[in-house]
Amino acid sequence: MKAPRAISPTLPSEEDQIVKRNMRRALEEDRALMMTGQPFTAMLAMQLNLIPVVDSRLPTAGTDGKAIFFNAQFMAERSPADRRFILAHEVWHCALGHFRRQLGRDANLWNQACDYEVNQLLSVELGYCPRDALWDRRFQELSAEETYARLLNGTVQAKKGQQVLDIHDLEKSLNRLDNGLIIDPDFVPEAPATSQEEQSLSEAWRQRLITVAQQRDRMPGSLPGHLRRIVDQIRSPNIPWQQLLNRFLQKQQGGDRHWLPPSRRHVYQGLYLPSRRSSFLEITVALDNSGSCIGDIPQFLGELKAILGGFNRVSLRLMVFDTKIHSDQMLSEQDLHRLSELEIEGGGGTDFMPVFEACETTPPQALIVLTDGFARAPEHAPGYPVLWVLAEDGECPVSWGEKISPNS
Repeated sequence: MKAPRAISPTLPSEEDQIVKRNMRRALEEDRALMMTGQPFTAMLAMQLNLIPVVDSRLPTAGTDGKAIFFNAQFMAERSPADRRFILAHEVWHCALGHFRRQLGRDANLWNQACDYEVNQLLSVELGYCPRDALWDRRFQELSAEETYARLLNGTVQAKKGQQVLDIHDLEKSLNRLDNGLIIDPDFVPEAPATSQEEQSLSEAWRQRLITVAQQRDRMPGSLPGHLRRIVDQIRSPNIPWQQLLNRFLQKQQGGDRHWLPPSRRHVYQGLYLPSRRSSFLEITVALDNSGSCIGDIPQFLGELKAILGGFNRVSLRLMVFDTKIHSDQMLSEQDLHRLSELEIEGGGGTDFMPVFEACETTPPQALIVLTDGFARAPEHAPGYPVLWVLAEDGECPVSWGEKISPNS
């Protein structure tokens, strides 16, 4: 039996270099043209280097948050409208922070979820989406985390003929090769090597989005509503649960949350940042649905989504209460999509005592109370950590525990 023939890497040919130069000009023209129809996205695109390559490891396109790498031959086969869509697609992967939101989620499903989120946004902005791109009306207005939960539990699958626009599977590319591996020296993605670098990149993109929005506000015409909502959300984000609970619950987690070095293999697969070690978050949340909190329920549900979506694995006991506990159920990270369907009962007065009495039977590793704080509570702290998340103008009912406000 003959040994398999070794694949010898080669550099792009002169013909490949011509394709690259032509594609660079085309992409620069596309970006300039976007200033007319997509000025907000085009201004964000100015923050990224556009680098066409001919490299067997990059069959389509991808970004490391600093540059967008395009397979020049793949892009040459796309229509001008598709090219501009793919350019905008990669820009919004950066702007939406998909590189920091993956956590320990399955890479392939997370890439799909992110594509659904970006493509939905762009289809609203452009009124157009490539036929082979992932798009489904069932994911309208859903975050990547919510879409991921549906993909993970198998309730929704991609439509036939649709796929992610930026699959960068190095091993799969190697297996498909017949004439050798082409390595392009221009293909040098740089994933952040440390958590500090990741945080700096994430903050840089947050500031860019805000700055571009301010610049756009000074231009003729108003910012489209769907983009305004994104900017407003990034300007006033939910409580940063990853950072807060990392400190508050570090002793409660079954694994650490330190960063692992970035994987070269993952970079080529379109995973923009290093991954985290898996951590298991076990927590109890008490949601106050008394009459005085009715207007705060959307904020509370938003924070609940942030908890479920912000961690790789979650076991969450949710108690909805006013003067008594109306529901007591277990949720996991896969239940994120169910929150919008959650039946909230209550609307009466408020009493924290039933919550703490329920916790006496099965003491939680930690308790988060979403409330305005206007009710009686135990005089002394229980034997587990308690975090009071207060509504606007709320007051903490006790002197113990930690207190934060979504608006502080």
